[in-house]
Amino acid sequence: MANRLAFLPTELNSSKLYREELIEFEWVPGMAISQGRKSVKNLHQAAKEQLKVSEILEISTRSQSPLGVALSAFNLKLQVLEFVSTVEIAYQSSKVFEGGGPYVDIFGLTSLQAKKDPRLKDSGNLVEFHFENRIWPLTASPNFYDYLYIRGLLDSGEIENIVRYEAFTDLAFSQNSLKQKNGKSFNCQARSAAIFVSLLSRMQVNQISSFLEKSAIDETGSTEQLKLFS
Repeated sequence: MANRLAFLPTELNSSKLYREELIEFEWVPGMAISQGRKSVKNLHQAAKEQLKVSEILEISTRSQSPLGVALSAFNLKLQVLEFVSTVEIAYQSSKVFEGGGPYVDIFGLTSLQAKKDPRLKDSGNLVEFHFENRIWPLTASPNFYDYLYIRGLLDSGEIENIVRYEAFTDLAFSQNSLKQKNGKSFNCQARSAAIFVSLLSRMQVNQISSFLEKSAIDETGSTEQLKLFS
C-alpha cells in the first residue's frame, strides 16, 4: 500500500484556496509508464470512495488522460518574454543559488534536461527566483511555482475542461516530497491546479495573474490574503 495527496478546490467561504486529503491505495511497482498508470487508477478509485467525488485528474506524464499529460509542467507551454517555454524550463531557469544562477541557458534545453541540469544541485542552497526582471522570494505566498503554473493554465485554452474536475493528483508527489520541501520552494502541479479552480470561482479570469503577483510580491498584501495559499 502507498499514500498520496489529493488536492481539491475550496468553497467561496473557505479561508484557503485548496484542501489536501491523504489517500491510501494499492501501489503497482515498476518504472514503466504503464505501471505508473495502474497506480494512478488505483489511487483515483480509492480517492473517489474516500472523497465522494467522481471527477479526478492526474496531472503528470503518467496520466491516463491526454489533458493530464498536456497539463504536466513538462509539457504545459508558457510565454516568457520572447521565448515560448514550458513551466518546468521557466521554473528551473529562474532559480538563484548561493553559488550561482539564474542559469538562463536552460531555456535552450528540454524539460527533462532542465530538471536534471547538474548545476541545480551543485550551486548551494536556493536563495530566490529571478523571472522577467523581477525577484521572487522563497517566502512568497503564493509561491513562484504556483504563479508560473497558473499562468500556463491561463494560456492553455483548457479552462473549460479543467473546471470539470473536483480533485487533482500527481503520483510523483508524496508526503515525503512535502517534508523535503521544509524551508525550500514548494511545488506541486496538482495543488496549483486546485488553487486555480478556486480562483476562477472568486474572480474574473483576467484578474488572476495580477492577483497572484500582488499577493506574492507586494508587501502591502493583507495577512488574510496570504493565508489563502498556506
